[in-house]
Amino acid sequence: MKTRILIIGIILSLFAGCSDDYLERLPNDTLVDAPEFWNDESNVSNRMFAFYTHFFPGYESGWTRSNFWTLADAPETSWTDDAAQKAATYFLNNAPSTASGAGWDFDYVREINLIIDRLEGSEMLEEERNHWLGVARFFRAMEYHRLVKRFGDMPWFDQVIVDTDKDLLYRSRDSRTAVMDNVLADLEFAGVHVRVSEGLPGLKVNQDVVKAYTSQIMLFEGTWQKYHSENSAAAAKYLEVARTAALELIESGRYSVAPGYLALTASETLAGNPEIILYRAYEPGVVTHSVMGFQLQDGERNSPSKDLIDSYLSANGLPIAQAENDMFETDKTFSMEMANRDPRLYANIDSSRLYIDGVDVLFASSGYYSHRFINYNLTQHSGQLSITDAPVMRYGEVLLNYIEASAELDDLGEYTLTQNDFDISFNELRKRESVDMPLVNYDGGNLSVDGVVINDPDRDADVPSVIWEIRRERRVEMVWEGKRFDDLRRWKKLEYADMTLNSKLNLGAWLDKEAFVLWYNENVADVDTQIELSDLDGINLDRDGTAGYIVPTDDPTAVREYNERDYLYPLPTDEIALYKENGVTLEQNPGW
Repeated sequence: MKTRILIIGIILSLFAGCSDDYLERLPNDTLVDAPEFWNDESNVSNRMFAFYTHFFPGYESGWTRSNFWTLADAPETSWTDDAAQKAATYFLNNAPSTASGAGWDFDYVREINLIIDRLEGSEMLEEERNHWLGVARFFRAMEYHRLVKRFGDMPWFDQVIVDTDKDLLYRSRDSRTAVMDNVLADLEFAGVHVRVSEGLPGLKVNQDVVKAYTSQIMLFEGTWQKYHSENSAAAAKYLEVARTAALELIESGRYSVAPGYLALTASETLAGNPEIILYRAYEPGVVTHSVMGFQLQDGERNSPSKDLIDSYLSANGLPIAQAENDMFETDKTFSMEMANRDPRLYANIDSSRLYIDGVDVLFASSGYYSHRFINYNLTQHSGQLSITDAPVMRYGEVLLNYIEASAELDDLGEYTLTQNDFDISFNELRKRESVDMPLVNYDGGNLSVDGVVINDPDRDADVPSVIWEIRRERRVEMVWEGKRFDDLRRWKKLEYADMTLNSKLNLGAWLDKEAFVLWYNENVADVDTQIELSDLDGINLDRDGTAGYIVPTDDPTAVREYNERDYLYPLPTDEIALYKENGVTLEQNPGW
């Protein structure tokens, strides 16, 4: 059992116990605003914890569904090419009328600006004041990044505004680049002034957390500017910041790739894990979650897609469809499909057998059953009482941010990739003790393993091979960590999540029904649970007969298609009307 409850009880109650009501009130309702309050560092520290569950929700708490795994209805979790679904997760059909639930709100911005204003006038020592100003500006950068990636252009507010300041409240949106330049300024201030060490490692914002998120935020914006805005100058600027921030963490020597890949998402404690930069801790009777509970108790209506499974390389480091790959034989039997693959595949799905809807209580709509968040030694803490810690920011992501930013800069002609870039990032992940995949060699614009150039025949023609393989590594390394939707959006590749365009998305494992019945009755069922071929009548296949790839849904109304407008969320129509009443035209996003 965990032994740090007494040590971090107060931290956990603040990190994990802030009520939604508390967070949703306006700043003047929540903020203690006496001058002496802001002179006390402990007061400010405690106040900052009110933001942690907003910015770092981890596995959420109770029955609230998190962005980890694929069970939430929000696009951020299931609107990707990783999940085969019995009923697709859709984007919005129409612009919402009210701001509630739409994400168009400035409550956090307003509260953070008030904190900044009060800190600037406090009587703290300069180092203390600058540290907390840095934390506040980091949170403002995080919030504006959330708003910009959701809506694009946004009005930038960096001062305390009262309800009577109509001219300041109601104003046109600032350009995306202008806002992100301000975000960058906030991150740069935080990167200098936030302390290197602050509180218990991994549980509070410190300089390493700032740098890790700087690499994440600037990578998102740099690639957005490259692929959407086609603004090479802005792309290069943001990508260089992402690369530099990641490199500073790499060169600090404070982190390393942990031996166990599965342990990152299924450990009772992440305290002391060398890969963890920030995590959310869970304790019995203090705060618990349900991610493991859902995987242990519910059938997986959203389960790994054939597209995801095929993205895992063979153990020789080659794509399964590459002609030179003699290690992969066939996917027409499950055991052969699973043989000799990247070990991260086995950490994500149960490779022992298929789990079939109508036969298994814990079924998977695709047949591939995911178990990445299950710790079988903690099954007594199931349901909403799971206590495994959540990796909020880990070094593995920083390494991926570094190599992707470097490759994108190389593609823009602003940097020259070298073997060392891969050795300090990409290959570090390959050398993980539980992974041990072949290291890549970079030469002449190509990647190779053991003398064979990697050349995936399924690669998009518009994506250079090096960038394609970096994206693959990111996908398999970070699957189910809530990042894929944003990745597809920033790469301008939402068509991957279109079930009519991506033939492998509404597809699962190969199933020979007759062979499965024989195998199941001999290896799984007892005398009272024997099955018959008719028990599989409800399983759709992609062809006539009793053998084929599982098709999770044959309902045309349950199939998802994407639209170009889906890259940005719509503004609430009531907000547009309210701005108009105050003499300001608030332009709706394209297509809505």
